[in-house]
Amino acid sequence: MKSELMTRFEDELRNALRRQQPPQGFADRVLARAAEIGSRQLNRAWRDLWLKIFDQPLVPANLLRWATVTVVAVALVAGGVYYRSVQRERAQGEAAKQRLLLALRIAGSKLQLAKTRVDQINSGQVNSDKLHSDPTANQQKRE
Repeated sequence: MKSELMTRFEDELRNALRRQQPPQGFADRVLARAAEIGSRQLNRAWRDLWLKIFDQPLVPANLLRWATVTVVAVALVAGGVYYRSVQRERAQGEAAKQRLLLALRIAGSKLQLAKTRVDQINSGQVNSDKLHSDPTANQQKRE
């Protein structure tokens, strides 16, 4: 013998807890929101973890973090210095290469001139004005 009030309450409760289909896209919105909240909490956790270093820097747990930060900073500086020295050496090597190529071009052109002159002398086609400029030819002429 239930009272009428209890029966109405049970009916309302049954209606409220009745199984219904969710609206279109409900699952996607829930998953997106959960991912957003999770990433926000993860970012906040990392930020809080690193900010704790500055709260109490001499706590043994923070000493390891400070040591890690110091090692990374030193490695970055040393890597930068090494990289600059490698760049400087490379630039010096390129300049030396350019000077060597210029010297080889000059030497090659001089050798080509000497070869042409030797070929002319061997073939007997030496110009008379070239003989006059040649000191050995002038000496032979005087004798």
